[in-house]
Amino acid sequence: MEHKAMIIGEETVKKYLTPEDVIDCVEKTWRWYGEGKVVMPNKITTDMTSQGVAGWFNAMPAYIQPMDVAGVKLVGGYDENRALGLPYIMANVMITDSRTGLLKAVISGNWINDLRTGAQPAIMAKLLASSTDVITIIGTGLQGYMSLLCMSKVLPMKEVRLSDISEAAMDRFIQRFPDAAFKFVKCASNEKACRGADVIITVTNANANLVEYDWIKKGALVMTMGSFRETSFDCVRKADRIATDHVGQSLHRGNVKELAELGEITAESFDIVIPDVLAGKQAARVNTDDYIYAQIIGTGVLDVAVGGLLLEKLAAAGEEPLRVDMAK
Repeated sequence: MEHKAMIIGEETVKKYLTPEDVIDCVEKTWRWYGEGKVVMPNKITTDMTSQGVAGWFNAMPAYIQPMDVAGVKLVGGYDENRALGLPYIMANVMITDSRTGLLKAVISGNWINDLRTGAQPAIMAKLLASSTDVITIIGTGLQGYMSLLCMSKVLPMKEVRLSDISEAAMDRFIQRFPDAAFKFVKCASNEKACRGADVIITVTNANANLVEYDWIKKGALVMTMGSFRETSFDCVRKADRIATDHVGQSLHRGNVKELAELGEITAESFDIVIPDVLAGKQAARVNTDDYIYAQIIGTGVLDVAVGGLLLEKLAAAGEEPLRVDMAK
């Protein structure tokens, strides 16, 4: 039996997946997860440092029933990549036939990983922010860019404040938005960037108190991304409500991890779980004056879903990527 699998590179992924596509796909997938229509086992981490290899990778399998898409995301960090001119994080997505297990596609996953990561704070802010007039972004690297790119598609914004240890990085960031409908403000400190902001998002790899509770106004939304502790503990302790996209993983990441280890945070501490909000099981924001702290984790099911969407778009366009005969 002849069986050919597709090999899909970054150029094709970028050609067929827009920020709007990915935002819509992430939102739908979160809703399906809340409705119990997704199978997503815990990820498996392989840390190779004990064997002399400076890197790690995660295997993140998932099945999305409404799309009938099965697959796995492989993503890792590799310390030697920077010297080679490669990104530290490298990702790939494999899609299989859910009925037979035959490999359907291997997809270069960096653009998918970056764009769906940016889609997450955009959707969270749409659901949880009492206002989005003033947005603060701490960290103006790739994920900061992707976050603002996606937020600009779904949120009305008047002012975007930037804070970064590199002024040149802030300048490059601003240059990537030549047609922005909002005003950019470069801030000399995180405190100046945060005071009075409606939404604050941290997108760095720093384990530091980048945001202090006293800088946060009533009704604000603070979002942290990923594994690092980027705010003071009081930003979590004194929040009126705590939100996440995945409770189990949040307890082992970032600020919440350390507070959980101290016994101050449990699974019951999360008032808002975004998939449950989208599934109609929970309310999002209740009071406009509530300060909401949100820890965004990101799960592999999102990348698998976006990979499935890409295959749909390629089929609709009659695009024929490189295929490899898996029988040979």
